[in-house]
Amino acid sequence: MNKLINAYDPTLALENAVTPPSAWYSDEAFAKLENDAVFGQNWLVAGRVDQLQREGDYLATEVGGEPIVIERSGHLRAFYNVCRHHAAEIMPAGTGCAKVMQCPYHGWTYSLEGRLCGTPQFCGAEGFSKAENGLVPVRVATWERWIFVCLDSEAPPLPDVLGKLQNELQSLGMRSE
Repeated sequence: MNKLINAYDPTLALENAVTPPSAWYSDEAFAKLENDAVFGQNWLVAGRVDQLQREGDYLATEVGGEPIVIERSGHLRAFYNVCRHHAAEIMPAGTGCAKVMQCPYHGWTYSLEGRLCGTPQFCGAEGFSKAENGLVPVRVATWERWIFVCLDSEAPPLPDVLGKLQNELQSLGMRSE
C-alpha cells in the first residue's frame, strides 16, 4: 500500500506534475483505505431535514459503505441498518414511515429508538438479553437543511467541524424555511 501511496508526489512543481496513479481509482485496498480514512472518520451529508418531518419517518441509505437508517421519533436518531441476529438490512433503501423497524429475515423487531422489542422463534435462549441487542447507534446531527452522520465516535462534533464555514455559507440561503 505504501508503494501505491508514494507513487504520487504532490510537491512536484507544476511543470513536472503528474496525475495520481490509476490504481488510486481502481484498487480495492486503496478504496478501503480511503473509505476508512475519509468517509469513516468524518461527518457526511446523509439526507435532508425535510425528508424526516413526521414521527416514524425514516431514511435508509448508505454512508461510507455502511447501511444506515435515520429516523424521527421525537428527534432524529441514526443506526446501522443491520439486524443484530443475521445482519440483514432492517429497513428498505429510500424513505418511508414506520411504527417499528423489522428485519425481513426472521422478524426481529426494533422500536424507533433502536431497542430490540421482539424476537419471534427465539424464546428460551439462555443468557440472551434484548437490552444488549438493540440497533447500534450512529452519530447524527443537523445543520441548516441537512442531516449529517458520522461513523467515528471519536470525531469532533459537527459544529466544531463546520467552524467558520457556517458563517461563510450564510449568503447561499441554505437555512430551513
